[in-house]
Amino acid sequence: MRALVLGLLVACGAGACSLVTVQQDPFPPLEIRAERPDAPPPKVVLTPSNIQINDKVQFELGSDKLLPVSFPLLDAVAAVMVDNPQIEIIEVAGHTDASGGAKRNRQLSQQRAESVRQYMISKGIAKGRLTAKGYGPDQAIAGNDTPEGREANRRVEFVIAKQGPKKTLVQED
Repeated sequence: MRALVLGLLVACGAGACSLVTVQQDPFPPLEIRAERPDAPPPKVVLTPSNIQINDKVQFELGSDKLLPVSFPLLDAVAAVMVDNPQIEIIEVAGHTDASGGAKRNRQLSQQRAESVRQYMISKGIAKGRLTAKGYGPDQAIAGNDTPEGREANRRVEFVIAKQGPKKTLVQED
């Protein structure tokens, strides 16, 4: 290695070596474009007949105990109720699939609807604005012969039972 370096120094020492430079055109500027993705659909939508939720209220298996993953969804439902005092009464409707006995499913759906009602009350919604009704497997929206159908049938709905006129606040000048 020393011999190679010494040889280079001797060869270039008499001014015979020069650095080679290469002229290169500058790179064109990069064009970076970023587009915002579409906003996800809202998880809670007020319709004329209900407060529609686009997610599932989750419970422990075979229980009426709400799972914490459902709290943000239920908080959003409570916010819709606070923002819309014309909604006088909401029925929290609990539904199950047809697995197991119908009597047990009606009891479980009633307990789950009541759990959701109690959660909403804990978030400041007046008791008188909420009722709870368990329908069990009686109001299926899909067949119970597939896992997807059973999943669709296990649901909580927020049905507007009584609604007054929407009041508009008018400011005086």
